[in-house]
Amino acid sequence: MSDLRWYLPLERCDTLDDIRGQWHALLEQSQMAPWHNAPRYQDAMLSFLGAARLAPALKLAAVLACGSAFDVDFRLAVGLLKEEIDELEVAWPEAVAAAVSDNGPALPLATQDPWLGAFVAGRLAGLRETFGHDGTRAEHWRAAFWNRYLEMACRHADSEGVALALGHGADPCADAHAAILTPARGVHGYFLPESGHLTPERSNADYQGILLQLLAGGLARAEMLSAALPAAAAVDNTGMLDFLLAQEADLRADGAPALAAAAGSMATAALAWLLAHGADVHADDGAALVAAVGSLDQATVEMLLAAGADLQAVASRAVRSALVSRPYELYSDESDLVDQRAEMLAFLLRQGLRPGDADIAYALEQDRDAGRVLDAAAASAA
Repeated sequence: MSDLRWYLPLERCDTLDDIRGQWHALLEQSQMAPWHNAPRYQDAMLSFLGAARLAPALKLAAVLACGSAFDVDFRLAVGLLKEEIDELEVAWPEAVAAAVSDNGPALPLATQDPWLGAFVAGRLAGLRETFGHDGTRAEHWRAAFWNRYLEMACRHADSEGVALALGHGADPCADAHAAILTPARGVHGYFLPESGHLTPERSNADYQGILLQLLAGGLARAEMLSAALPAAAAVDNTGMLDFLLAQEADLRADGAPALAAAAGSMATAALAWLLAHGADVHADDGAALVAAVGSLDQATVEMLLAAGADLQAVASRAVRSALVSRPYELYSDESDLVDQRAEMLAFLLRQGLRPGDADIAYALEQDRDAGRVLDAAAASAA
């Protein structure tokens, strides 16, 4: 069974009590409980809410009763299912109706635990109240749900999930193109966001199929390519770059962000691929060279210089980047990276660049260790 379908045994349940009896064990079995991995738990809740074949009232009750509000935003669940719940027009108990009925009807809920029923009702009333306080409507959260569901389905190369989300109006360009970025990274996107959990076994072809599915669902080709090129380049996925080129990517016109992404990530295979296929090393005022300096990797800078990049044209930005850059995501070293910055600055000094007074003042203001970097670089370059 796919982890995303962890909930399938729950579809045979008729009551909240039946669901509670299996909920945590099923999540534990799939290693999707919140104490295992918060992003995987969020995926589990999205998948359950969006795809489980249960009555809407029972789905919402299950999440409110069993879910962890610390690890998933319950407004997504209420926004997704509010319209269907409201149609049921269940009255609140007379004792509390005056306080909560203005926010919508009660949730039909049968449980042998009266305290649980009160807990779920209270959660629902409180969440509905937030819609008024934060100025959003349930429709906003329903749209947000399907956008997040789409990103999750793309990340898992789940074509059924992608079709489901698109059918509910999900926007592939929402959340800074999140649904495009994850498949664009393909097999080089090794980890789920903010976690160390490996994604299920997939191939570049699986993720390419997802991108094609997004195109078939109405995503503009130019929009897909502009978002996907830098994402694939940053993770050194030349196989995905081949695919994007076959999809009519214009590297002369649109390759600059990809070139900068590869240079800033020390993705040397992608960098060489982009240069060989016509990406302009001078585009965006030499952004790729400045990004390479910021990576603190001399070999990457030398690749661009050999391709014709003009160091003098970006002198001030390059010096400032060398002085203050701290790309911890590229280095396992958790130090201040003074030695790496000094080595890069010394390299620039050997190329004839000299920090101006404004560059030094900027660096000293931005980074407390900039003075040490300057001293170490001067000694190394001497």
